Amino acid sequence: MLPRVVSLIALLALGAVPTLASALPTDRDQPLQVAADSASFNEKTGIATYRGSVVIRQGTLEVRADEVVITVDKEGNVSTTVATGKPARYQQQVDPKKGLVSAEASRIDYDLRNETISLTGQARLKQDGASFQGASIVYAIARQQVEAKGDASSRVQLILPPQPRAPRKDAR
Repeated sequence: MLPRVVSLIALLALGAVPTLASALPTDRDQPLQVAADSASFNEKTGIATYRGSVVIRQGTLEVRADEVVITVDKEGNVSTTVATGKPARYQQQVDPKKGLVSAEASRIDYDLRNETISLTGQARLKQDGASFQGASIVYAIARQQVEAKGDASSRVQLILPPQPRAPRKDAR
């Protein structure tokens, strides 16, 4: 029961996890820029590998990693993206009324087929002063479900900043 409560609290409190799969509409209209020390693409397998100080930018999206592996299906659609690093980092402005969403982990997996985003290894997610961290964080996009797990050396942590209080009507 407790993991379910933690998952629900995290989802409601951050509101940021689903944004890893979405973006400002204007981001999609921006050019995709990839910089790396090396790049390779295997047409048979549909796997593109970028290594060495990889930086991917598109609009407000920025991914920084030591390595990024992108798998493309036979129709030419991206099916998975895996970013690894010490740590791999992601940030994006997903709502013009909110701050940047930032995530970091040793490994960030985005599986478009299964509609999941996984942060593994010292996973951390932040937005507007709220943060969520654990050994791993998995977000199931379609189900809008978050699951975070600790490990032998650390527990799941959720930090919520205080919300501004509405002025009392009878205050003078």
